[in-house]
Amino acid sequence: MQQVEFDQGIGAHTLTLNRSAANGSLECTLCPGRGGVVTRLAWHGADGTIDLLRPASDWALRHGSAIDMGCFPLVPFSNRIAGGEFTFDGRRVRLPLDGDGNPHVIHGHGWRAAWTVEDAGTSAARMVFRHRADAWPWRYRATQTVVLEEDGASLTLSLVNEDDRPMPAGIGLHPYFPKPPGTRLTARVGGVWLNGPTILPVERVAVPPHWAFTDGIVMDRTVLDNGFTGWDGVAALDWPTLGRRLSMETDGPFGHLIVYAPSDADYLCVEPVSHMTDAINRPEEPGNGLRRLEPGEELSGTLRLRVEPLVSL
Repeated sequence: MQQVEFDQGIGAHTLTLNRSAANGSLECTLCPGRGGVVTRLAWHGADGTIDLLRPASDWALRHGSAIDMGCFPLVPFSNRIAGGEFTFDGRRVRLPLDGDGNPHVIHGHGWRAAWTVEDAGTSAARMVFRHRADAWPWRYRATQTVVLEEDGASLTLSLVNEDDRPMPAGIGLHPYFPKPPGTRLTARVGGVWLNGPTILPVERVAVPPHWAFTDGIVMDRTVLDNGFTGWDGVAALDWPTLGRRLSMETDGPFGHLIVYAPSDADYLCVEPVSHMTDAINRPEEPGNGLRRLEPGEELSGTLRLRVEPLVSL
């Protein structure tokens, strides 16, 4: 890979990757300065263009944040920390609230920070974010590598503890997928956390039939914002109106899955994460997924997205 120029024609600097693919081509646009996000991932074929991630609008690029984009990184933790407070190795940590009315701190630092393009070429790029100790009193380095491949893309996120003390650690990716009519989600999970009024987990239960993704659930009227446990790292979205399937496969610590499907939205989020929500305050919970990262130690995982024809049964 080599350094490349940014497109400065819209509000935030972007970097576009391209690659010839099976029966078409792939295009991916990144916006490092707005949280190291993917703003678009699209497959161009003979029958037209299919967005594999929800594309960011020009307005979002000028005025929005990572939540208006296609996918953003979760470091050094996923989802919520209750009240922004926890204790680790006997040290009490108080994080400033996000200032948007949320009573908890959410999604870590990376999605609100500017990332640096460390290396890039025509079909791959690597972005880096470094955190200096502040209210989160550990130094760390996060790296994202995006690679376009023959039939899709891979996104690798890594976190290295650059401090001289162990730190609590988790990673995840927060993709927004299009949800055309009839979208079906398939995934194998072991359980689900029911939430309290502020979306903190309160009870782990067996997956109810209306969320049993093993055989596929049509998401048209499904409303969700829950964490699932015991995920095997594989999922798929079927788009019958587009005649395509988007498959997801992960490597690394992603044993938990967050599914966010708001009512009346044309998107849904299927988020591979390494730990349960508020894991840092649930040390007694078996399999909570939070890692103790020693100085110099790395936590890394990869999400692979593949687009293929949808075969009708």
